[in-house]
This record gives sequence, C-alpha cells and structure tokens, in this order.
Amino acid sequence: MSGPVLIAFGANIDPLNNLLQGLSHLHRAIELQAISTVWKTDPLPDPKQQEAYDMGGGYLNGAVLSHTQIDPFSLRKILKKIESECHRVRSPNRFAPRSLDLDIALMGSRVMTGPEMVLPDPDIVSRSFVALPLAQLMPDMVHPVEKKSLSVLAASFLPLDRGMVEDREATKMLQSLIGR
Repeated sequence: MSGPVLIAFGANIDPLNNLLQGLSHLHRAIELQAISTVWKTDPLPDPKQQEAYDMGGGYLNGAVLSHTQIDPFSLRKILKKIESECHRVRSPNRFAPRSLDLDIALMGSRVMTGPEMVLPDPDIVSRSFVALPLAQLMPDMVHPVEKKSLSVLAASFLPLDRGMVEDREATKMLQSLIGR
C-alpha cells in the first residue's frame, strides 16, 4: 500500500541541534519531500504527577513528508535508530524530556490497531502541535479513521494556544536540509 508518509517530530533537549542531526539522518534514509513549519510549544504536564517535575525546556515540533515504500515496522526501526543516535533515552514516563521524538503519524490510508503499532497516530486529533504541521504538508489528505481532511482536523485547534508559536529560524534551518 503506497501513499504519503507523514512523520511527526519533536525535541526539547538541545532541540534545534538534535532535530538538525535527526532529520538529516532521516532524509538520507527515506528522502524527505517537505518539512513543515516548526512550532515552539510548552511541554505537556504529566497529569499523574502532583509534585513538580523537570520537564525540560520548551519543545520544537513539526512534521515531515516522504513517499517511501518502506513497511511501517521497518520504518519504525529506522526512526528508533535515529532517535538513539541522537541520544534519546526511553523512560517509562511518557512526559519525560527527550532529545528527539519521531513518530509515524500517517501512512497513506493504512489503519493499524495493535499492541505494537497504532496508525494513524491518535495524537493527530488531540494535539495541535501534531495536527497543524501535518495539515500544512497534506491539507486535503483524509484521516482514514476520522474521515475528515487534515485541514479540517487542524482547524479545530484554532485559535492557537498561547504556548504554541512559530519558530521561523528553526523552520528555515530544518527546511534547508532538503534544499527548501
């Protein structure tokens, strides 16, 4: 099954350097066609943690577009290898700071629901910093579960949270990786 592949990215530990390194590796691995606007966002608080927790600094978030034919499990292995090369330390706390986070958001119209992988990424419908970059890259692409275009899903997050602002410098630097 072919179709566009959208990968969401984020980092809040030395974010710009880790994103430059990680997306450069990713471009060599699967040839990126486009990189979205990069958004500065506040870290999400851990709802299970009452005491203060060092969530690290703000995140840089966005998405990339590829037309790779790699299967989802092989692609996920590539993403995890790149995260590891950028010193990603996995923690049981899903709200912990991270040097690099790469997640398959959409692979064409593929739907997978299993213990090993869920496609499309459920965060598309609940997090503005995932939905907006995806919609920028493929506004007319239809979410295969929600049956709505990415632009319609992204519009549900407008107006933007105050904690989400465009980072033009980071956008320019990352897009230069693919000659844009």
